[in-house]
Amino acid sequence: MARRSSEDSWQVLKSVTDAAERFVNHSPRLKRLEAERQALLDAIRRAQLLLSVKRWPISTESGSRVLSLARERTRRQRQGARSTRAT
Repeated sequence: MARRSSEDSWQVLKSVTDAAERFVNHSPRLKRLEAERQALLDAIRRAQLLLSVKRWPISTESGSRVLSLARERTRRQRQGARSTRAT
């Protein structure tokens, strides 16, 4: 249950970050609100940094194809390393 809650929290953080970024990018730049805008941009940057190191499950067909290719490449690299050590 805790795992599911953690995944939900990451998804919520991603959704809020995306919405905040859209808001900042589409709102007019007003001098009187610049401090708040910069604070929001800083929070977005920190959240995006956290999200950039999060491993997201691959749920799309193209994503699983990419994952399959990556696994195949890793397998070939390991086989090549073994054959190099053997010679």
